[in-house]
Amino acid sequence: MDLRFTHTLISFALLIGFLSFSQEESSLVYNDVKTDSTDFSFYREDQIYLGVSFIALDTDQENFDARGLSSHFQWGLVRDFPIDSSGQFALGVGLGMGFERYNTNLNRTVDQQTKGLYTLNDDPTVSPLFFSIQSLELPLSLRWRSSSSTDYAFWRIYGGIAFQWNYRVRAKQDTVVFPVKTELHNLGATAHLSFGYNTWNFYLAYRLTPFFKMDLLSPQTLPIELTPIKVGLIFYLL
Repeated sequence: MDLRFTHTLISFALLIGFLSFSQEESSLVYNDVKTDSTDFSFYREDQIYLGVSFIALDTDQENFDARGLSSHFQWGLVRDFPIDSSGQFALGVGLGMGFERYNTNLNRTVDQQTKGLYTLNDDPTVSPLFFSIQSLELPLSLRWRSSSSTDYAFWRIYGGIAFQWNYRVRAKQDTVVFPVKTELHNLGATAHLSFGYNTWNFYLAYRLTPFFKMDLLSPQTLPIELTPIKVGLIFYLL
C-alpha cells in the first residue's frame, strides 16, 4: 500500500474518532451537572492542536551547518483529566502525528561493510543532505489554565514529555534517496512547553534522546550528535 495513502487513512481515522468521542463526552459531562450551567466547576479542555516550528540543530561539531530551514509540523488530539476541583490544573494525554525535516551539510556514503558513513561537507555548492521523518506522537503534559466552565478565552501553561515512534524515515541528497531508517533511533522523547493566551501559544521543545544509532554506523563515521531545538507556535482548538 502506498505510504501516502496509509498516512492519509490514519489521519482521517484519528480525526473521526476524536470528533465522535468529544460529542459523547460533552453529553456525559453535562448530564452529570446541575441544570444551571453557571453552578458547576468540573469541566474538560479536550482539544485539537496544530503546531508549526522552526528547528535549530544543536551539535558538538564546529563546522556543522544547517543548510536552509529545518521545520516541524504537528497535529493531534488531547484528552483532558482535571486533577483539582477548580479544573484549572489537569493532566493531558494526547495522540498525534509529527512531520520533521532537517537540513544538514552532511555527506552519506557507505564503508566496505555497507555501513553508513557520515562526514561533513564544507563545499557550499554541494546540495544539502536532508532527513525527512514522519512519526506518531504521544504527548503527556501537566496543564494549568486560567479558565472556568464558562470562560473559553484564557491564559495557559502546558509542559511535559512527548514520545515518538518514527514510522517513516528517509534521507535525500539531490535525487538520491538513502535507506537510513536503521541508522536513526525510531523511538524518542522530547520535552515540550507551550504558553500563551486563547488559541495562540508559543511552543518550545528539546529532544531528550539521541538522533543517530552510532553503534550501527561505520567506525569511520563522524562522531556527531544532532539535538533538535524547536521554537514555534501551537494552536489549541476546542
